[in-house]
Amino acid sequence: MIRVGFVLNASGNGWIGGTNYFQNLLRAIATSDKIQPVILSGDAFAPSIRFDPPLEIIRTRLVQPSRWLYKARKGSARIFGRDVLMERFLRNHNIDVLSHSGHLGRNAHLPTITWIPDFQHIRLPEFFTAEQRRARDAAYAQSADASTRIVLSSEDAKRDFCAFRPSAADKARILRFASTVTANADHVETRESLSERYGIREPFFHLPNQFWAHKNHSVVIDALALARSSGRPMTVVCTGHTDDSRHPDYFPRLMRRARDAGCENDLKVLGLVPYADLAGLMRHSVAVINPSLFEGWSTTVEEAKSLGKSILLSDIPVHREQAPDHGIFFDPRSSRDLADRLLRFLDEYSLQDDEKRMNRALEELPQRVRSFSACFEKIAVEAFESARKSMY
Repeated sequence: MIRVGFVLNASGNGWIGGTNYFQNLLRAIATSDKIQPVILSGDAFAPSIRFDPPLEIIRTRLVQPSRWLYKARKGSARIFGRDVLMERFLRNHNIDVLSHSGHLGRNAHLPTITWIPDFQHIRLPEFFTAEQRRARDAAYAQSADASTRIVLSSEDAKRDFCAFRPSAADKARILRFASTVTANADHVETRESLSERYGIREPFFHLPNQFWAHKNHSVVIDALALARSSGRPMTVVCTGHTDDSRHPDYFPRLMRRARDAGCENDLKVLGLVPYADLAGLMRHSVAVINPSLFEGWSTTVEEAKSLGKSILLSDIPVHREQAPDHGIFFDPRSSRDLADRLLRFLDEYSLQDDEKRMNRALEELPQRVRSFSACFEKIAVEAFESARKSMY
């Protein structure tokens, strides 16, 4: 059994997709007979998901950025080319591999697996400042050089990585995650209960993306305006953070756009909701929408796949790679294309067919999760064996 450590701390950056990613990964490998996941955390971390049996949690101030021990770690890494304090701590707790938690330096003896979600700052530089792009470049280059393996979520991201750091291309491995969180929500309320609580007009589409600039909510607003102008108004329910730290004026501008277009009542913005409610909204929607201009590997698409829901999604390379069985692609720059496809979908929607697809997807989900777990197991074993060979 290989003990793999994951550093998890309470985070206020609002990246729900990242949180969901770790929940999906830990759920997938929790029952592995080759990998034993171990959570390394500071005092503030409280697990948001339950495991049976519970995962081992080791508390340490070494992973709390506000503590002097954390600063001492970084200082030693700069001086010796390896994070001596963290390595010693990991070995004392019989951790064989550190995964998805940064690297331990170019001279480290303990193997690390680093996850790079995407290269959005290169593909869509207009959404970043020059300083933010430089910081990402530096962090990704250090990870590429110092990590034992680099995990990417898609072929699309792997191509970007190999172009960014060709000298480390042989370290790249693809780990496509499958969503387990939605299907395992503890409680999913009825359609009527959710509609009444949130004041939703049915039927409705569900757009569960955070309100970040690259998520492209504007094309949905414009499509709603077109549908209303043609005499066929429809409802889109939005869940997710309404704050974009890089573009603080983005959400207010979107709401003004909806008001000016006369479709503000067609866009139902709920913000962050309990995950069980999000699961219910997705299940009871007629379909899911993801209009994003860029993704590393879309959590929204994976959730729709796990539920068997139809999804209308932007025609970008990674969405084609995810290939949802019930995917309908549209031009993310064309509100007319989206409006036409939404209206056509409503005309052809069948609740009975939808329920059949959901039941079939839930039956297939365990195998998808096992494949996800097996892929990570292979990468972890490979990293462990590679580091062991280099020591002899």
